[in-house]
Amino acid sequence: MRIAVDVHGTSYDIDALQAAHDANSTIPDLFCADPVCRKAVRFVPRHQQNRKGRIEPVDVPAYIGLTSGSEHVNDCRYNTAKRIAVIVDKSDRDFVSELEAGKRELRLLVLHNGLSGKPLSSNPPIPTGATPGFGPGKGTRQYVSSGQKLDSYLRTTADLLELRSLCDSDAALAAQLTLRFGPKRIAWNDFFFNRDRYDEAWELLKKAGGNAHPIALTGEVKSHYSPPAGAKYKSTFLNCRPLYRKTDTPNRVESFEVSVMHADAAWLSSFPVGTSIILFGLSEYKEIVENSAKDANDPSRTVTYAVHKLSLRPKFKQQIVTVL
Repeated sequence: MRIAVDVHGTSYDIDALQAAHDANSTIPDLFCADPVCRKAVRFVPRHQQNRKGRIEPVDVPAYIGLTSGSEHVNDCRYNTAKRIAVIVDKSDRDFVSELEAGKRELRLLVLHNGLSGKPLSSNPPIPTGATPGFGPGKGTRQYVSSGQKLDSYLRTTADLLELRSLCDSDAALAAQLTLRFGPKRIAWNDFFFNRDRYDEAWELLKKAGGNAHPIALTGEVKSHYSPPAGAKYKSTFLNCRPLYRKTDTPNRVESFEVSVMHADAAWLSSFPVGTSIILFGLSEYKEIVENSAKDANDPSRTVTYAVHKLSLRPKFKQQIVTVL
C-alpha cells in the first residue's frame, strides 16, 4: 500500500509518513484507504538490515502494511488475492490457466519462447492471409497473432511483478499463483530476486547453462553509459546498484552487477538515477572477472574484486517496469 488514512479519513502517503518519522512527529493510527475496508494498518519507515555475508546493509524501503492479525476484506482493492484475480482475468488463457481450488498457473515457457523467438505454442502461426480450418471435419478458428499474444504475456507479467514488489514476501502471490516452466514447477524465490539476492540469481543462471527460465530482478538505477563516437558497439548501458559479498579470503570481495543493454539511449535515460525498477526476461550471466584496486579508505591495502555480471538485452520495452 502507498497510502493510508487516519480515523478522520485524512490521507497520508508514504512520503508524508516518512517525513513525519524523520521529523520525530507523531504518526496517527492508520487504516486501509479503501472505504469498504478500513482495516488497521501500520507504517514501517525506511531502514537497513544487516544480512549474513553482505558488506553493505540491505536497504528496506518504507511501506504501509497490515497490522498483525488484520486482513483486508474481500472487496478491498488492496486485497492481494483480488488484485491477482483482476490481473489474470484479463490475461491470455494460454499464459495463465485455471487449477483446482481457485488457484492459477502461470506458464513461463510461453513467455520464454516468445522472448527467444520460438513459437509460442505447439501450433505454428498461420501465414498472413491464410484461411484456417476449412474442409471436411474442420471448424473455423480465430487466429491471434504472436505479437498480440506476446504483448498480453508481457503486460500480465509486468502487472504481477509490480504487485509482487509491493509485498513483503512471495507468500501472498504463491498462495494464489503457481509458476511452471514446461514440466517443472518453479518456486517464486527462483523467479523474483531483490538486490540482496543478485548472487543467487547469478548462481541460478550459471547452473542452468543457458537454459534458464525467465527471471525478474529488482534494482535501483546507479548510472548510464553510452558508447563514445566511433565505438564498434552501439548499446547504451543502464547499470543498477551492485551487491557486495564478503569472502573467506582477506582483501577479496565479490560483487554482483546488473545492467540493461539497449540501442535506445533516450529510453534508458528515461529511468533517472535512483529510480527503482524491475527488469524481467532472459537474463544472461558472465564468468567471473577479477580486478584489483587500492582501497579508497586505506591506500596501503589492495583489494581484489571478483566481478559477477548479470545482464538483460530486452527485446521489448515492457520488460522494464518502474516501481512507484
